Amino acid sequence: MSYQLIKEFNPINSVKLVGKLTVRDFQELQALAKFSLEHFGQFRVLVELEDFHGWSNETEWEDSPFLEEKGAGISKLAFVGDEKWKVEIFMFTGAPMRQTTIEFFPQDQFEQAQAWLAE
Repeated sequence: MSYQLIKEFNPINSVKLVGKLTVRDFQELQALAKFSLEHFGQFRVLVELEDFHGWSNETEWEDSPFLEEKGAGISKLAFVGDEKWKVEIFMFTGAPMRQTTIEFFPQDQFEQAQAWLAE
């Protein structure tokens, strides 16, 4: 498992990504988002990148209808980590094409990311 849930079952969820994110991990995180949307009507998440190494090399990445179907319910995504991942995170999330507000914060701005999500 390349992720750890820090806080869940709230309108604001916290996840730590370590190592490589796999398709299975991503599917499990999508299930968390779906649960949050069903119970709270929104989904905000703080994603902390710790010793992050990107994404696994699997073909199933292209089969992710969740973002297309439920993406509008994801109101905010905050990523905190090494800035070398900023561009790739925005590409992975499709930031310019989404209604979701997505921000990237350097590692030393964890508290600012939390405050931004709570706004």
